[in-house]
Amino acid sequence: MSIKESQEKRKLPSRLIFREYIESLSVAIILALIFRFFVISAYKIPTGSMVPTLKVGDFILASKLSYGFHVPFSGGARIGDSLPSRGDVIVFRFPADESIHYVKRVVALPGDRVEIRDKQLFINDKGAQYTDLDLKDYFPAEEMKGNFKVRKETIMDSNREILVSEDGETEFFGPVIVPPEHVFVLGDNRDSSEDSRYWGMVPSRNLEGRVILIWLSFDWVHRWAGDKLPQVRWERIFQSVD
Repeated sequence: MSIKESQEKRKLPSRLIFREYIESLSVAIILALIFRFFVISAYKIPTGSMVPTLKVGDFILASKLSYGFHVPFSGGARIGDSLPSRGDVIVFRFPADESIHYVKRVVALPGDRVEIRDKQLFINDKGAQYTDLDLKDYFPAEEMKGNFKVRKETIMDSNREILVSEDGETEFFGPVIVPPEHVFVLGDNRDSSEDSRYWGMVPSRNLEGRVILIWLSFDWVHRWAGDKLPQVRWERIFQSVD
């Protein structure tokens, strides 16, 4: 056996190991992309429109299979298409600019009659019931500047916790009828949210997924390390979203 043949044989195992490594890495990347685009997606909350449910600095996961399987390059078509339930917190493409993702709560479905009278939500002429909750259970005292209340809002077959300002003007809206294949959404921070009251309903084809979990949360108001790093809200990590 020549010296050249001996060297090539010694190199062969390394080449095989490298090839297997590349193949394994490629499969892992492909599976991760499939998971990311079709199963679970991650998003960051940049505004306070969903307080107290979601806070600025929350990182959330949304199930993309909740309302059907997204067909690639179809403009929003889904297999097994289904609408959200009342009360679902959803991620969707903003109808006026589909490059932007919004997170809001579904409060009404196709055919529902929606109205707000003196800040009270009505669906199909049935008014929501409200229970005041302890503000201190949701916010440190230094975070709340103004006259706010956290309330439990119960209507139809769903309930949620909302934030309302007692300093704001009395609000009236509607009535409007939700058209077919659309949903009516509101922010849980009712007096600081741009939602269906201002820009209309969300088409079902714009739905991206249902928010299921907060997997990480940073508090950029209270910092450490010389004001360079945010505090971690440990109590919010792996908190489910209802």
